[in-house]
Formats: sequence, C-alpha cells, structure tokens
Amino acid sequence: MGFTIKNINTINDIATSHGAGIKKVLCSNDEASSNITQIAMSRLKAGEQVEVHVHETMEEHFIIEEGSLEFMIDDKVMTVNAGSYVMVPAGTKHGIKAVTDCKMITVGCAI
Repeated sequence: MGFTIKNINTINDIATSHGAGIKKVLCSNDEASSNITQIAMSRLKAGEQVEVHVHETMEEHFIIEEGSLEFMIDDKVMTVNAGSYVMVPAGTKHGIKAVTDCKMITVGCAI
C-alpha cells in the first residue's frame, strides 16, 4: 500500500456512529494495512454526549485538543481537558459528555 496525503480542510464533516458530534475521517480501516479501524478529528458541542457503550474488539485513543470532557470509564467519571490523552481498552464500558465545545483526535485499533 502506498502513502496517503489529505488536506483536512477538504474532508467533509459527517455524523459520528454514536449520534453525537461530527467528525472528519482522516483514515478508515479500508485505507490502512494495520489494525487501525479509524483516525478522525471529532467535535462535540457543550452538552452533547456519547452514551455508554462497549467495543469488544477495539481499543480507542483520544487526544483532546480543545475543551473539557467528562469520560465515564468502568463506572468512574473523570474530567479531562485540552492536552489530555485517554486510552480505553477493548471490552471496557465507556461514555463521553462534552462539558464545553471540544475538539479531539480519535483513533480506533482492532485487537
């Protein structure tokens, strides 16, 4: 597989699969030869939330670029702010609520 270069400004916003926020998909699983399922730039507006769910075969990585989010991971609620990194292992119950408008990079990796 060859390399990929994309202009982020030309990628269309789409709804997230969880029904909260929007994202720009930078790389999807059909574009990668690794276990990456998706790399996206995601945005949530204050008050939007991703309901609690589990990915049995995918770990998720979040790099918070702007704003403040509440993460619920295995029944623990914690607030993370811009500059934070969060990794949610596969099989872990988790949800997200935007405290403020937020921007983050999300990476999914199949296990």
